[in-house]
Amino acid sequence: MKTKLNTYLITLLTSVLFLSEACTFNHEIELKHMLDKMENRYEEISIELGNAYWNLYTDKEVDLKTPKERFKKLLMNDTLNALVESGYLQIEKIQDTLLIKRIETWHRILLMAKVEYDDEIMLLRNELEYQMKVSNESFHNQDSLERMMIRLIKLRNKKAVELGFENYAQLTFEVNGLGYEWFMEFVDELYTLTDNEYSNLVKKLKNKNGSEKFSYNDFYKLFRLFYDNQNPREVIGNKISLVKETLQNIGIDYNELPSELVEKQLPSGIGGQGLMINVPDDFRAVITLGRGAHIWMHEMGHGLQGLFCNINTPILEGYEWVPGSSATCFAEGMAETCAYFTRTKAWQLKYTAQNEEVLSGKKEIADENATAFIRYWLYRSMREIELYLNPDKPYKLIQEEQMKKYLLVNDDFKYESIAGMRYISYPLYLQNYLIADMIACQVHRALKNKFGENYAFNKDVSEYLVKYFYSSGEYYDWQDKLIKGTGEKLNIKTYLNHYNIDSSIRMN
Repeated sequence: MKTKLNTYLITLLTSVLFLSEACTFNHEIELKHMLDKMENRYEEISIELGNAYWNLYTDKEVDLKTPKERFKKLLMNDTLNALVESGYLQIEKIQDTLLIKRIETWHRILLMAKVEYDDEIMLLRNELEYQMKVSNESFHNQDSLERMMIRLIKLRNKKAVELGFENYAQLTFEVNGLGYEWFMEFVDELYTLTDNEYSNLVKKLKNKNGSEKFSYNDFYKLFRLFYDNQNPREVIGNKISLVKETLQNIGIDYNELPSELVEKQLPSGIGGQGLMINVPDDFRAVITLGRGAHIWMHEMGHGLQGLFCNINTPILEGYEWVPGSSATCFAEGMAETCAYFTRTKAWQLKYTAQNEEVLSGKKEIADENATAFIRYWLYRSMREIELYLNPDKPYKLIQEEQMKKYLLVNDDFKYESIAGMRYISYPLYLQNYLIADMIACQVHRALKNKFGENYAFNKDVSEYLVKYFYSSGEYYDWQDKLIKGTGEKLNIKTYLNHYNIDSSIRMN
């Protein structure tokens, strides 16, 4: 009897496990089928919106509203949201690693969509974008725009709280590939490790001026010393030819790429716009008139990441049009990695009218003032985060507090309006430019170690970049890509060493 009972129980258990596995298998099939369908629509809309932005930047007839409305309809779809949520809750049971990554990406996208595509937020954002667009042509009440901007910030915070986050800043960093806690620790460490050198840099300028006062304009002089000496000057040849030759030097034939680069005057503050319209078959970039070779290569870097993507899964191809779809810090890092070829000594000796002695002098000046560049981006990033942490605090006061802390400015502060297009359309994005510089430095250190001093003229470099950074799209976490390609995660000390910054001061 006991044997029969045991046999029955084993049979029952086996049947339950079989049915459980069958249900999981069927659920995976359903998920894949639905996601395939939705991702085809997602890619179609992305291509439509990419073309619309190309028309905008090249002065053609443009319709941005239609693709944005189509994205809203897709991302607010109840069936899609329910299916992704059910998959996300059971993600540990799923065996297919590609499906797991797709579900995680969709989960992030749909989370952010609940904020940015909320009816009230979308209406207000569209109105602000319109008002900012026409404000250059006619007078508008700046106070009214700033009140609208504060309202947008509070609405974003309110929706984020409804989703279980403390505020919109925390939500954003949880979906952009960084993580809120990681980023705040990163800021604290970078602030501490640059404190000694930056304080000495400020002290040196104060002594030169014979004053204890240090204004924003004083700071900006230090920042410009870094920037002007960091980037190539007196470049020989036209920009598009330099892009083609630079790529050819590392093993990429530009003429075989489905790519188009054009030059025209863009709105103030925009150096260039690289648009990966159809991955991996259509990249276009607009670069504003008179910009340097490093800007051209930066935009081309955005293209290379998409043009050599082999993932062939729309949601993991890195389309930039909705928050959560990609690690934006890494996208900017790949763009800067491309720009950094123009900053190598070997490249500048060939393509500029400057000799080795001049280049060594410029490198010394750039290194001396590099902490001003780092503090500039810490300041700009943290002042925006503070807007979401303390939306009732006057923005003028926030700016003053952050300038004092990160820039050591103590006189003649410079204030900006809270009503800025970047805050409206690209919220909490500015930290990507600092992290991009760090990624580029780390990748180029790895290239130098592997291919030697003249790696900018080694045709094997492209294969290395494609293998470790381009081909997998968004399948791997950006930190994992850095480990595979450089041997370590993002490393602050490696970055500071690049600029010969003394990082001996450690956090307690």
